[in-house]
Amino acid sequence: MSVPEFDRYLEAYSKEIDGVIGIFGKKQEFFVKHKAEVLLPAFATIGKNISDLKVLDVGCGNGMLHPHIAGAVGELHGADVSGLSIEMARKHNPTVRYKTYDGRVLPYADASFDCAFAICVLHHVPVDQWAAFLKDMSRVVKPGGLVLLIEHNPLNPATQWVVRTCRFDANAHLVKSWTLRRLLNSAGIQHPWVKYVLFTPFASKAFRRLDRLLSPVPFGAQYVMGGKVSGRSEPMPAA
Repeated sequence: MSVPEFDRYLEAYSKEIDGVIGIFGKKQEFFVKHKAEVLLPAFATIGKNISDLKVLDVGCGNGMLHPHIAGAVGELHGADVSGLSIEMARKHNPTVRYKTYDGRVLPYADASFDCAFAICVLHHVPVDQWAAFLKDMSRVVKPGGLVLLIEHNPLNPATQWVVRTCRFDANAHLVKSWTLRRLLNSAGIQHPWVKYVLFTPFASKAFRRLDRLLSPVPFGAQYVMGGKVSGRSEPMPAA
């Protein structure tokens, strides 16, 4: 979907998502909170106090996730190709720093962040731009910092149904975990790890514990993959 198309459908986006995932008995907010529960422990692996981290959300949309993580990190930044989404995000999250960008080169200097993450963004990027997208995420992260992605798992039948049903995913190309691992390695991300999540859409502690136990099994509705940025022997292109 192009930027003008996304802007045009922005107001209907949350309703569309709720309508599709409503069959599982949950609203979008449940899945947003779950993302925060995944991200915050991952931030802790960077080796710094979370409250000192400078973090970038690439493809942040309207910032719905940000109230759940902004207070935990030192600085939260968001970038998106949709100007209307950024306007909405600024309105609801005044402490977060936002920028629009062209979808190709992030408007930040090299090694600006301790972590850059993207949630269900890569499958909307044209396949021939996946490598460049990930290399630019790596560029803006400090050596030893974290690049982190959450993506739909194409091996999960429920995920396949949701993507086929949601009109905003009409042009989506789901990325397999082993493909993403290879791309991250090529982008200078060391030893990418993967965890599968959302085996069940239930919020109780017992089911969330079950999800954690099943995390090595490659059939969760989504997966999380991350790794540390390697040291650089030469400067990267400026943003």
